[in-house]
Amino acid sequence: MDKLDDYILTVLKKCITPRKLPFLYTILAGRRTGQAVQDAHLFQVQHLFGLMPNLKSRFLEARLIELTDQGMVASTENGYIVQTDIELFFEQDYPNFQGFAFQRQAFDFFAHLRLAVQVVSNKHHQKSYYLPIIRDKKVQGFIKNWLRNKDQTVLANQLYEELFEWIKKLNVAKPAFLIERFSGGDLMGNTTEQIAAKYQVEKWEVYFEVLHEIHRLRVFIKKNPQEWVLLESLVPSEITALTSSALQTYTLWQNGADLDTIEQIRNLKISTIQDHFVEIRATYKEARVPYLPDEELIKTINQSNWRLLREIKAAFPDLDYYQIRLAVVSKEGDK
Repeated sequence: MDKLDDYILTVLKKCITPRKLPFLYTILAGRRTGQAVQDAHLFQVQHLFGLMPNLKSRFLEARLIELTDQGMVASTENGYIVQTDIELFFEQDYPNFQGFAFQRQAFDFFAHLRLAVQVVSNKHHQKSYYLPIIRDKKVQGFIKNWLRNKDQTVLANQLYEELFEWIKKLNVAKPAFLIERFSGGDLMGNTTEQIAAKYQVEKWEVYFEVLHEIHRLRVFIKKNPQEWVLLESLVPSEITALTSSALQTYTLWQNGADLDTIEQIRNLKISTIQDHFVEIRATYKEARVPYLPDEELIKTINQSNWRLLREIKAAFPDLDYYQIRLAVVSKEGDK
């Protein structure tokens, strides 16, 4: 069993009851549908949400079949369920994932960082012609803007010092996995597969190790941005975490439009607009969204571990399901 299997099984085990392939796929790949946002928080797997954005549904299904054949998972008519006696170590090995909170930010930040290291290093070595390690035009545009107003005479040293502090201050367990992804000068960064082959480990160990260190760094940067001036400047805005449709709804709301007005302007069902506000509240815990229950009521609801929304509805009949969903996603992640 590799780290990917451990990840899949950990999500399944935390859900307790059987889960079907579409549910698992949306959680692991981080598809921010209304149902996925709600369920990730209901089953307290939001910290594990979206750690594999490039996951393919067929690949996940093949993995689940293998795990079933190995006796680790049982396949029922209601979905897959983990055998109760299996010991899992994913959360123990990687305790600092903040999947839902940092989802796209983490991947975008690392793309920014890898290209920044390459560009700054090549400028330092006076190398003018090279293939950029990141081909994404948005990332390239971000770095072009980032380089403006930077003191080029000290930039390389500053970036090196912050990277060194990252490795040292956070006591990165396997720094080679991280460092060997970077390019610059005559050195071309290695892929995850190349690093795994070099150190004779399976590729998912390299993948999750690097991603976990990025999440750990993001926590530190968020708490102390003044200590990581350059690295903090490479972190994209938190607003990028929202889906584009939720962002449009949020922009209208911030500009003073009420729920009915937003529904008319966007020509969407009210349930879709409510999905957007559930996503917004899940992403920004401090966001004041329409019909949000008061904080004391939210705390009361989240003191219990619910498995079904109708259980909460029975306990709090004065709330509608939209308000219940808002309360559920307002809970911080439990590990």
